[in-house]
Amino acid sequence: MRAAVMSAPGVLELEDLPDPTCPRGGVLIEVKACAICGTDVKMLQNGHRDLICPRVLGHEIVGRIVEGDSPGMGFADGDLVQVWPGIACGKCRPCQRGNDSQCRSMKILGFNLDGGFAEMMALPAESTRRGLTILGAGVDPALLALAEPLACCINGQELARVSKGDTVLIIGGGPVGCLHALLARIRGAEKIIISELLENRIMAALRTQADRVVDAASESLKEVVSEETGGQGADVILPSTPEVKVDDSMMRMLAPRGRLCIFSGPKVENGRETVDVRSMHYRETTLVGAYGSTSRLNREAVRMIASGELDPGWIITKRSSLDGIDDAMKHSGLRLGLKAVIDF
Repeated sequence: MRAAVMSAPGVLELEDLPDPTCPRGGVLIEVKACAICGTDVKMLQNGHRDLICPRVLGHEIVGRIVEGDSPGMGFADGDLVQVWPGIACGKCRPCQRGNDSQCRSMKILGFNLDGGFAEMMALPAESTRRGLTILGAGVDPALLALAEPLACCINGQELARVSKGDTVLIIGGGPVGCLHALLARIRGAEKIIISELLENRIMAALRTQADRVVDAASESLKEVVSEETGGQGADVILPSTPEVKVDDSMMRMLAPRGRLCIFSGPKVENGRETVDVRSMHYRETTLVGAYGSTSRLNREAVRMIASGELDPGWIITKRSSLDGIDDAMKHSGLRLGLKAVIDF
């Protein structure tokens, strides 16, 4: 099979590899689509603490089962499936409580194990138990590859308790910021504000039908939030880019009982910021983290896209074959559009 292999930071090459074999209790899939995440770009550029090279990246995956060794699991050869990238044990306390994204022995496809930028993948038994969702006939695999980032957004909004009547501030108008806006509206948000620096992404953010799209290069976000909320502040803030600091100045844009979700992984240099805990006490504000998604939320994201409840198709601004993965990575890394997807 052919695969895009990262052999070192900055080095991604197409290689011919032996076809994988079906693992005991697992399945062998033919990859049909794998979307590029900002994390893929960061890992390629800088490496990652969980990454041992050589590695096939890619964790936003849809594929077709070509062989299975999982009797009784409800899957059959030929089924098109979306893949939750977590490999969780199912036995530890977080797994038993339904929080399998916090599994004590978590491994992730495209990080610890080879991912979806390859023609074929071998998925272990843990994936057949909780990580595969069967898709109906006639669906676009590239569209369903967006279920994984949508699931992460659902996780963040559940933890931040986005609900009816909220004013939601989304900082960053990239693919995840746009997904957050679409999802927040479905969850009943009354007003959605998106802040973005890049002109092309400001134009894209307008397609979410947000109530206000702020040009962060020329407008004061603090003043806009005050203006749009009558001085009260936002009920929820969702930083959707690692380019901003989650700090006390951001907390001060919250309304009383507001919730700020640390959604995008902060840069290392921004990992230790100061917040006024006395203000949090008196104003009853909340600071909460959100990382990845559970397998349950992944299934919910698949349902929302497959049913048409949420249509993120316009967020895909580049489709490439595996041969064009360098250009697709450039499209994402330079923020030339929104989402790039590798089609097989």
